[in-house]
Amino acid sequence: MSSTTNLGVLGLAGLVGAVFLASPEHTTLAAAGAVVGSVLLFVLAGTGSSKVKVALSTEEWRDFPLISKEQLSPNTAIYRFKLQTPDTILGLPIGQHVSIKARIGDKDVQRSYTPVSSDDDKGIIDLLVKTYPTGNISKVFADLKPGDKITMKGPKGSFKYTPNMCRAIAMIAGGTGLTPMLQVIKAILKNPEDSTKVSFIFANVSYDDILLKDELDKLAATHSDRFTVHYVLNSPPPNWTGSAGFVTKDVVSAHLPAPAKDVKLLLCGPPPMVKAMTAIAEELGFDKAQTISKAADQVFKF
Repeated sequence: MSSTTNLGVLGLAGLVGAVFLASPEHTTLAAAGAVVGSVLLFVLAGTGSSKVKVALSTEEWRDFPLISKEQLSPNTAIYRFKLQTPDTILGLPIGQHVSIKARIGDKDVQRSYTPVSSDDDKGIIDLLVKTYPTGNISKVFADLKPGDKITMKGPKGSFKYTPNMCRAIAMIAGGTGLTPMLQVIKAILKNPEDSTKVSFIFANVSYDDILLKDELDKLAATHSDRFTVHYVLNSPPPNWTGSAGFVTKDVVSAHLPAPAKDVKLLLCGPPPMVKAMTAIAEELGFDKAQTISKAADQVFKF
């Protein structure tokens, strides 16, 4: 609260006390006045809290400087960017994403990314990005140095997670399709009032391609009654305990909940994989996935 506000509150509290003290013989009222004045002071003092600062804007593009880069593999890294102040939050609802814009050649190119950080992480945003040989924005990320800026806008997306929106959530993701899943997983597991159970199938080419495996395994161990993760590799190492090859109907049946009105299926990954998973889901009894997913759909494609 500002000093002006403090003085105003004190003055109002004092006025209440003075009203009761106006008749000296009314000692009981005087005491009551002091109590009421104190309570009023306490209540009004709480109304001066500063408004939460939000980094994102849906109306304008904003620049954010790179703080650091954590290399996870030869072509994948987590890029940490600085928000406007140390107390600023990104302001991104769970299940939504941001748009990144860069000038490439003679045109502006945009791509969508889901942060692996959340509004609990004040002052920063972390983006997990895999650089592809034919990528546009991903190459821009790879060339960034501390202090370089990216241009961002948001929130965007039609899916917004709310606690206990369904009994169970089934997830299938490939590669960096992990990011929207991890955002939802962490939001559910950190909330003791959210009883949603999450089952996740995570597909990759090789063991080294499994992003943030330690974090996923720790979440599964800590919340074994609410979260399971099953890995599928095209080229598994010796003694691999997960599934090998592609995500099949049998794998989905074994590791995800059966279709039901209170079960939602989330999909994210390379387009061929998502197409194959929507077909398998429909065979198993899930609703037919729409071309453009809406929040109320049983099968939602990020």
